[in-house]
Amino acid sequence: MHVPSTSYNLTYHGKTFRVVEWKRHDFPTQLTLCLHGFGRTPEDFHSLAQDIEPHERMVAIGFFSHEENYAFSESEKEQGLPVTEWIGQLEYVLNYFGVNQCKLIAYSMGGRLGLTALQHRPEFFNEAHFLATDGLIRNKLYRFTVGTRLGRAAARRIKNNSAVLIQLAKVLFNLRLLNKKLLRFVTYYMTEKAMREQVFDVWMGYRHCYPDIASLAKQLETHSIPTSFTFGVYDAIIPWKHGRRLRKLTKHLTFVTWHKVEKGHRLLD
Repeated sequence: MHVPSTSYNLTYHGKTFRVVEWKRHDFPTQLTLCLHGFGRTPEDFHSLAQDIEPHERMVAIGFFSHEENYAFSESEKEQGLPVTEWIGQLEYVLNYFGVNQCKLIAYSMGGRLGLTALQHRPEFFNEAHFLATDGLIRNKLYRFTVGTRLGRAAARRIKNNSAVLIQLAKVLFNLRLLNKKLLRFVTYYMTEKAMREQVFDVWMGYRHCYPDIASLAKQLETHSIPTSFTFGVYDAIIPWKHGRRLRKLTKHLTFVTWHKVEKGHRLLD
């Protein structure tokens, strides 16, 4: 039976965000919470929602500075959203649906936010699945851009003119220091001004929502949360090797599993 979706807005601390919900019956008892990737929408989980059980409600929430959701203010982009605010928003969602725990499905950037939540409030989750998840490493470019005044100043300039960055990416590609998929990624997100603005607004706004891998591994072990990580074999954006450290720290945990599939980065397609 086809599972239809409904869309509506919720507001937490004056910040409105969109929710897409799927359910087969009126009174489901289990909540599955879905977190989408950068530049994507809650509807990305529609195909997965077709497999939900009768007792299950699947809910995907939209992120700030995405589509019609609340956009980060200038001060929030300057200071970054506190982790406590992100955790508080999740707690608000759980309370809204009248549950203490949920199953988590998180993709790409949503995975980074999900890992952060799993580290800080593991009691929220009875199961977690991460698809091509961001947040397993923090690369030097990201640390420089969001963590230093010089980096943030450079980001503001690139928002207005990305020609230098795109040209640099092409030079690195010609020197075989950047692969073709990453060159396409940079060109796609940096060519249009609106897309560039979203990239840097989201980078700045959510920059504190990054997991500490050692702490995350301890929380997984302490709370015995069944957790899976799935990577695309052909994913040049978030490759298998990004999970190396967490795999090492959790290799003795049988309830933490790691998988590869014959896909690229777009695991929800």
